[in-house]
Amino acid sequence: MNVTGRQIFWMILTMDLGMTLIMTLSPSAQIARQDVWISILLAGLAILLISAVVTNVTHLHPGQHLIQLCRTILGKWIGTVVIFVYFVQWYTITPIVLRQFNDVLHVMILPTTPKLAVMLIMVLLIAYATVTGGIVNIARCSEVLGPVILLMVVLVIASSLTQANFLRLLPVYADNGAIHIVKGALPPVSYLGHAVEFLMLSSFMRQPKKGAPFVYGAVAVASFFVLISFAVTMATLGVELSTKMWYPYFELARKITLFGFIENIDPVTIVIWVASVFIKLAIYLFVISYGTAEFLGIKKWKNMVWINAPVILWLAFIPSNVEQAATNYLLNYWIPFALPVNMFALPLLLLIVGKIRQNSARS
Repeated sequence: MNVTGRQIFWMILTMDLGMTLIMTLSPSAQIARQDVWISILLAGLAILLISAVVTNVTHLHPGQHLIQLCRTILGKWIGTVVIFVYFVQWYTITPIVLRQFNDVLHVMILPTTPKLAVMLIMVLLIAYATVTGGIVNIARCSEVLGPVILLMVVLVIASSLTQANFLRLLPVYADNGAIHIVKGALPPVSYLGHAVEFLMLSSFMRQPKKGAPFVYGAVAVASFFVLISFAVTMATLGVELSTKMWYPYFELARKITLFGFIENIDPVTIVIWVASVFIKLAIYLFVISYGTAEFLGIKKWKNMVWINAPVILWLAFIPSNVEQAATNYLLNYWIPFALPVNMFALPLLLLIVGKIRQNSARS
């Protein structure tokens, strides 16, 4: 299985962009309010730092994925602990994303459709995509869907400019201060931080050492469009409305009116949402199935897909409502644990220890 740098770019961009737009505006705006755009700038810088650490880790042992890197750099026992920490992240975020996918569709367009029907269709789709072609299939899908998502985001931004009042973004900094702006950056950082998945994906590149520019590019483009989208949403809906809505970006699309007869283009945002979630879930299903098979020494990793798929579907029913699936998981696990540990601390640990071992071996 081989993927290109361009495919890496579209996979990371697609994972980052769609869900960040839909899921993080409201919690960030509640903290940073009209300065949320500054929070996105800080988030983009933080993600570029994560990307730098991650890509340098993959350069230590080109061709090795995260499971192998942990054992090579940290040894069998400590490496196993680190691998387990990442498994906790992967096995919890995948059903949460699936449940968030269902909840958004339930709230916006399918209020009477059973949860099982919506989530089962998505699980079958990602399982089929993963089993039939592995990461290559998913990468090709991202090459097709990624530009569509980007085009849809540009369309929503451009169509909203006529109603935007950027005076609503004033005053800058005075009302909130540095602490609130930094706290407001945490939700988008945690969603944009999927560059860390490059630790698994880099081993499937033909030339792993040439992956860094594509990772940086994906993170930079995603951060830029999230920044513009958040600023336009706040300028159009205002601070008070944006902080009280579950999904302000959807409501932004509903307010668009062009030429007196084009309006209610919220299906465009549904396309962004469904396509982004499909790629993200497919990548996670591949990562947990392939990673678990490698960890346990199972030769046919595709067998793990048919085990993991029903497990993910079952776990997705555990949250009892939208708040538990979205807000509670984000605030109680993803930001306080996954963000500092899985996205910052552990990649940095791998880089430092790996560099020390390399220097010792050379000397």
